[in-house]
Amino acid sequence: MRARQKATEVERALDELRRRGTISPAEVRPVLARLAAPARLSVGALLIGTGADKAEGSTYGIWIGETACVTGAVSKERVWADANGHYPETGCMPPASAH
Repeated sequence: MRARQKATEVERALDELRRRGTISPAEVRPVLARLAAPARLSVGALLIGTGADKAEGSTYGIWIGETACVTGAVSKERVWADANGHYPETGCMPPASAH
């Protein structure tokens, strides 16, 4: 429940950044840091395909308690935020796509 609420907050905040065109990791990190505190937060470049190519935007993962995360991304076209569990390989950051 807490992760779903946080995902809604994150989606609203990132949609505002998207409309302004400020979607790089350096621009997204401070906004998410305020929303995530005191939880752990990871923000990185938006990767496409198998993770070798970068696109304009950011991916993120926010730890919610011991078992949940809010993960997603923001690009020029859209924002997405999902409440889910931890990824075994990467914690709250989605693993790179397989080929």
